[in-house]
Amino acid sequence: MKRITFLGATLFITGTLLFGIVHLAIANYIPNMHGWSDPPGKFQKARNEIGVNVPYILSIFFMILGFILLILNEV
Repeated sequence: MKRITFLGATLFITGTLLFGIVHLAIANYIPNMHGWSDPPGKFQKARNEIGVNVPYILSIFFMILGFILLILNEV
């Protein structure tokens, strides 16, 4: 397997796992919320309160970068 393929697959899988873990943390926190405003809503308020904005954005970045590397390798 080429190195770029391995890197792309690793980044994509890492981003997906991190995205899932962040969503699990948010889902565990939402029942403990006492109130929220609309906008930003429940999801954004929970993300802000538990401080997972950076991992959330990083996971999306990893998934996009991994996908791009996998696609560019095929071209």
